Amino acid sequence: MFTKPANEIEFSDIEDFCAEFAEGVRVEYKQQMTKDIPKIVSSFANTLGGIFIIGAEADKKTNKVIAIDGIPNSGGLEEQIQQSALTGIYPAVMPEVIILELPKNPNNVVIIIRVDESPQAPHAIQNSTKVYIRTGSITQPYKLELAEIDRIEYMLKRREDSQIVTRQILDRTEARIEFLFNNEPTITVIARPIFPYRPLISTTDICRFAINDERFRIKNERFGGPLRVTGGIYNRRETSYWELNEYGIVYGRIALERISSDQGEEQYLDFSRFVWPIGRLIKRAQSFYEECQYSGNIEVTATLRGVLGEKLMYYENQRPEEMGQSVDSEIPVSAQYLPRDLVEKEKFIEAVDELAGQLLWAFDVDDPQGRRRRTELILNHSGLLGF
Repeated sequence: MFTKPANEIEFSDIEDFCAEFAEGVRVEYKQQMTKDIPKIVSSFANTLGGIFIIGAEADKKTNKVIAIDGIPNSGGLEEQIQQSALTGIYPAVMPEVIILELPKNPNNVVIIIRVDESPQAPHAIQNSTKVYIRTGSITQPYKLELAEIDRIEYMLKRREDSQIVTRQILDRTEARIEFLFNNEPTITVIARPIFPYRPLISTTDICRFAINDERFRIKNERFGGPLRVTGGIYNRRETSYWELNEYGIVYGRIALERISSDQGEEQYLDFSRFVWPIGRLIKRAQSFYEECQYSGNIEVTATLRGVLGEKLMYYENQRPEEMGQSVDSEIPVSAQYLPRDLVEKEKFIEAVDELAGQLLWAFDVDDPQGRRRRTELILNHSGLLGF
């Protein structure tokens, strides 16, 4: 339930979840509505994210659920919870709220409040005077407690440090593959947690995942598995390179081939060749984050390089049509998402379209015309992308 789309969650999922997870660093249960919503939601946002279920009673000694009776459906519950988080937490946190009726008692409901680890932590409550975190381990009982000054300083510092980690990883990757592409036009697509301050998965599990997952299935004939690199794995072909890193960074770079006009005099970039890589990498990243059980904010960037003076061509009904020309050598664009938002086909299309649309803007392409064509391309490839 940490990553399952909201519209697919059923009451049986709640029962399975409550049977498997006791209260802990990422899980909280309350039998009734509580005034502590800002405290609980902010503590999840300040730590690792988590799920807060209202309408389930946990044993005070074992922290395991002993009953799921729900609460009366008084109406306006979702708005009440979101308003409490919005006005009671600084900076505000907007959790996802899912409400399901009890099959045996439709007058009662169970409320699932899903909170993501926040890149804006620390979040405070009570007029910004108190910052709560969640602590505990297998050998130490779970506790909700006030953060000490050093913990708050740590949260602030990890923002800065995580950016350094990201830059170091990406700089190593760029240096490793620069010779592959010379000065030809390329598109680089990167998905990553906004603040990757800790590894999400071991390198051993990355190898296993890349071999077995249907969107990767990477095997090297010589070594019998993916090629290894510091902190992750990579795969290289003549015109493409991708890498998967323990910090949740998914990197892909592809050469953009030029195509000729009907007369064969001018060379163009094929518009479809930079829509497809965006969709493919986003789908790979979504699958990877599901494996890592990571549900926090991610940033996806797409960068065209070596495109100064390049013209775009689009084929419609087998007829080539010139779209526009770039006056920049490098075109970077970015957007932020939650991994679970990319599971649904409609939201996935919106994500790809958002990035591709920003790239087309730099080629002076009319947006309504570009949007229709982008949507057509994404839909045409949706089967290959797993939809």
